[in-house]
Amino acid sequence: MSNTPKRNFTAKTSRPVLDTSSLYGMDEVPPITSYLATPTEPAKSAPPVPVAAEPATAGPEWVKFSTYLHPDTYLRLKQAEYWEPGFVVRQQIERAVSELLDALENANRPLPEEQLRKLVQKDKKLKP
Repeated sequence: MSNTPKRNFTAKTSRPVLDTSSLYGMDEVPPITSYLATPTEPAKSAPPVPVAAEPATAGPEWVKFSTYLHPDTYLRLKQAEYWEPGFVVRQQIERAVSELLDALENANRPLPEEQLRKLVQKDKKLKP
């Protein structure tokens, strides 16, 4: 038997730090405070701003959100991103989802105060 100490594979290691400036299409995400300040105000008070109308210097607020797509839809998104000049997937998905939600009346109703408070406490994406 050898007297060498056993390696501890359960030791905690530090997580790698991701440099977002080196990633394609990644913007610095500013804190989200605009809609959390007045949760009882109706959502229709501020009309939605089209993605193309946003100034280039003041980057949009983005929240990381993932979902599932069929493989052929994902492939078509990648094809459009490659072939269409100026096609940014996140902006196109934002526009499509915004148009869908604008058509749904209940998507624009504010949550009850208690439900909004629970959601903000639970979801890290909504914390200021």
